[in-house]
Amino acid sequence: MSNPLYETAIKELEERQEDLRPSDVVLFSEPLRSAVNFVIRLGRFSLTEFAEKLPDFSREEVKRIADLLLKRRLFDLSRFATEAEPYYEARLSAMTRPLSRPPSDIWKKID
Repeated sequence: MSNPLYETAIKELEERQEDLRPSDVVLFSEPLRSAVNFVIRLGRFSLTEFAEKLPDFSREEVKRIADLLLKRRLFDLSRFATEAEPYYEARLSAMTRPLSRPPSDIWKKID
């Protein structure tokens, strides 16, 4: 018996011919939308972490979804990826640059 959630997710991804943008993720059906939002916020993630957010899907189904998102340029394959455990990097990450401490004489410069 096929998984209707998986069939819907694959249909949504295969219908698109162009690259995905941040606004396109909102149009995904659940649970794909929540899972993609979660991993985008992580920035770098493994297939196992992605599969944990899609518990109704098998690992092979999640791998196929990740491959389609890779093809649509929402994900990049990380340099840490292995055949046994693929790692991905979200092209649209919520990560920011590291903050540095302001110089100790900043108030003198402001005054």
